Amino acid sequence: MKTKLLLLLIIFSQSIFGKNVIDSLLNELDKTIGQMENFDCQKELRIAVLKEKLNQKNVNFGKVYFELYKEYETYVFDSAFYYAKIHLQFCEKENDFAEIAECKMQLARMYAVFAQFSQAITLLQSIDTKDLTDFRKADYYNRLAETYYYWSEYSIGEEAQKYLSIRNSYLDAALSLLQKNSYLYDSNFGKKCIEQGNLPLAEKTLEPYLTSLSPDSREYSIICSLFAELYASRNDIEKQMEFLTKSAITDVKSSIKENISLRQLAELLLTQNEIKRSNRYIKKSLEDANFYNARLRNVQISKILPVIDKAYQLERENHQKNLQTAIWFIAILTLGLICIAAWLVNRTRKLAQVRKNLLAANENLKNFNLQLAESNHIKEEYIGRFLNQCSVYIDKLESYRKMINKKFANGKTDEIIQLLKSQTLIEVELKEFYQDFDSAFLYLFPSFVEKFNSLLPEENRIVPKEHTLSVELRIFALIRLGINDSSKIANFLRYSITTIYNYRSKYRILALVPNEDFEEYILKIG
Repeated sequence: MKTKLLLLLIIFSQSIFGKNVIDSLLNELDKTIGQMENFDCQKELRIAVLKEKLNQKNVNFGKVYFELYKEYETYVFDSAFYYAKIHLQFCEKENDFAEIAECKMQLARMYAVFAQFSQAITLLQSIDTKDLTDFRKADYYNRLAETYYYWSEYSIGEEAQKYLSIRNSYLDAALSLLQKNSYLYDSNFGKKCIEQGNLPLAEKTLEPYLTSLSPDSREYSIICSLFAELYASRNDIEKQMEFLTKSAITDVKSSIKENISLRQLAELLLTQNEIKRSNRYIKKSLEDANFYNARLRNVQISKILPVIDKAYQLERENHQKNLQTAIWFIAILTLGLICIAAWLVNRTRKLAQVRKNLLAANENLKNFNLQLAESNHIKEEYIGRFLNQCSVYIDKLESYRKMINKKFANGKTDEIIQLLKSQTLIEVELKEFYQDFDSAFLYLFPSFVEKFNSLLPEENRIVPKEHTLSVELRIFALIRLGINDSSKIANFLRYSITTIYNYRSKYRILALVPNEDFEEYILKIG
């Protein structure tokens, strides 16, 4: 179990590492493509230097023509074709048969790239191979193999297989003449091994060149493209993509417009659903092919371009559908959020109302408690005074009884009768009673007179004697104590109901507050 987990961990880590490598290489390729103008300028500068030599004397024109051909070979087809023809004409004038054969092979390659395969084969067959060295003869067979390989790519079905078979026979002929362990031999032999499925031998043959060749050389680009083909045979897409990207980077740096690797990379990225990048690379390949102006490469790119465009359009349609779905989802979500927000607002309002009601209830309860406390305080105060008054009255009655009894014992009945008829005692007691009431009330409500007067115009305000209340003030003092019945107030103060009513009406009319609310304000004093 532990071994399996370790194996899965290793595979997973390799997959992550491989993806990081590819992402890094693709970013480098994008950066390199962005610097393409700089590389093309360097190419144009080298070409300008070579062309300048054609205006000089004592120059090996054949060498300059050849060098110009090599500069243009994978850069601009028309110019490469032109200098290949000029070079051939120059060598024919010079009767240099070895160079004539080389020029014809160069020109034949241009015909093949332009998809004029018959002209290429005719030109190659016009070469007399008897006097060629083994190296030149190997190059000759290699050109034939290359031409038939291009012809097979341009064809379909049995015809393509026929040309591929002829190509293989010429490739074997070239390999038989090339020196083993040389770049030309190993690159051709490695490609043959890949096509025959002998991948370990192909890898062993080609691997040394990954470190021995310069990463900016055309040869390195070809080796990388061969490794990409090798890994494609192994169905290792990550490695295939890695080496196609390396090959494409070298092609861009070398200003190679005949860049097969970038087109193949675009096709591979399409299978990995990297449609935007694939579309960008295939369009770059098409730009380069148009710049190079070779029919074969345009045909190859034109086959894949509609597929990528269709995939790109499909992705855009899917993206549009996903966007619409997202918009609908957001709209529904927004509607849901609005409903939730409305519900929350409603709940908040209800809670606020409940809170308001609770605060009002608390306030009412607080007021009620205050009123209750006040009422209790008043009751306590008046109960205490009532008990004290009762005690005083009992003492006075006892004294009055003793006095009557004494007078009666002394036979002073006339005095007793006189005392019983007199109102003085009642008046004295009432006066004391009212003084005691006034004192108790003002003790409980010390600001009553002041607050009462504030409800009246200044000219109608009442100014009683110190620590006493006037009749009018006693009426409203009783109302403040909760005695609202005029008849009870009349009995208490020994006045008629009419008098009490008139006093109440008078001050209600004089009040600075609404008439109907006057006595409500009285109740709030204190």
